[in-house]
Amino acid sequence: MKKLAHYSMALLLCTVFTYGMSSCSDDDNKTSSTTLSEGDQLLQQAIAADVNNTINPTYKALADSCSQLYEALAAMKTGNITQTQVDAACKIFLNARSNYERSEAFLLGAASHFSIDPHIDSWPLDLASLQKLLTSNNSIATASNYDQSLIGFHGIEFILFRDGKSRNAQELNSKDTYNQDGMDFTTVSGSREIEFAAAVSEDLRNSVYQLECAWNENAPKSHFDILENLGKAYTTDLEKAYGYDLQNAGNSGSTYTSVKATVSAILSGDHGSAGIADEVGNTKINNPYSGADVSYIESPYSQHSLIDFQNNIHSIENIWYGGTANNRSNGKSFHDYFAKYEAETGKRVETAITNALAQIKAIPAPFVNNYKNAQCAKAISACQELSDALSAADQFVQKTNK
Repeated sequence: MKKLAHYSMALLLCTVFTYGMSSCSDDDNKTSSTTLSEGDQLLQQAIAADVNNTINPTYKALADSCSQLYEALAAMKTGNITQTQVDAACKIFLNARSNYERSEAFLLGAASHFSIDPHIDSWPLDLASLQKLLTSNNSIATASNYDQSLIGFHGIEFILFRDGKSRNAQELNSKDTYNQDGMDFTTVSGSREIEFAAAVSEDLRNSVYQLECAWNENAPKSHFDILENLGKAYTTDLEKAYGYDLQNAGNSGSTYTSVKATVSAILSGDHGSAGIADEVGNTKINNPYSGADVSYIESPYSQHSLIDFQNNIHSIENIWYGGTANNRSNGKSFHDYFAKYEAETGKRVETAITNALAQIKAIPAPFVNNYKNAQCAKAISACQELSDALSAADQFVQKTNK
């Protein structure tokens, strides 16, 4: 299952600071938007741009792609599965996977409050438990009660991919051929594998709907209806959307006491941008590289690890520039704020984003076969610098009166 990331002491202290600010309920600490400084007004606009141009569009794309994945897997009927179907499902899977990895700079809010992430991104996959489940006579029609080590993207990934390629459709029409490292799946039928993948994809889709609807009150009604039927919560403790929560910091109805507290959560919180930069370097790459945990390799079956890592950095980039690549704000982003008030610190963040992407991309692919390559150390260092630069940016916001 997904394990906790290692964070530097500086980041930990910053997280504690953030929590202390955002959890305070003293109305005297709330800051009316009418009394905001010029700089904080720009930050408030940057936060709104992130909600409307980054977070909501990313979760919409994720929800759409996970709906397609569920439909593609549900349509597969063992005995008649074509290679075209398998290849199409793999393409949809990778698109959905990219959308999720591009959301990991904003795991604050609904993802953490409702502990949704384990339903989406648990790994390593427990192959022994999966083999036991698929060879049993137990019902596998509903994944919501599965152990967390079996659900989410990586359970589906094992069914659809092997050695970085789409599975041979013939296996899914008959029996698996996987027999490695003491894990023998050769008695597992394709029908059980497809039933399992469809069940997991339904749970994945529902979990993603929870994220989408929690952030955006204007998400499709059909998605809200599914959550209502399942009894899944999707609002803050103050019964607001999480998008509203961020945009209205300091005002009635928001759990954030001030604009600055919100910025801290977004830039340097452990579920924000600095947190995922730290996790990519010190956990996702360093755990296998250092030998601390060689099983901690994300996306080993599709061999998409390096793309996952780059998408994590792109999620930070989208937060910083106030929108996804083709939907960025004009003059209302963290980039614009720092260009106006603290150019050197802003430039440090932007250089660190560019360098982290370049150093990760320079690791020989696939990562699962190259996790000991010396280039990994350069990527780890680049991610640490990005995490530190984001924390420095937050520190400037917290101390300035501009």
